[in-house]
Amino acid sequence: MEEYYCPTCFNKLERLSGCGTVGYMCNTCKHLVSKQKILSEQDVADTKNHQQNETGSDHGTGGVPD
Repeated sequence: MEEYYCPTCFNKLERLSGCGTVGYMCNTCKHLVSKQKILSEQDVADTKNHQQNETGSDHGTGGVPD
């Protein structure tokens, strides 16, 4: 079974199921996460990669080489 992650803190979600429904709980943020907002492992990697690229990998040059 695939594991899913919180869109806020990127920690693993706990899968809750009962009466034919499935929900996801983030035990770090202490809130339920809807199916539309859960992240796969690939989504987490892509998001973290994107954030790293935005936080200064171009050293303030706007992506223009020196």
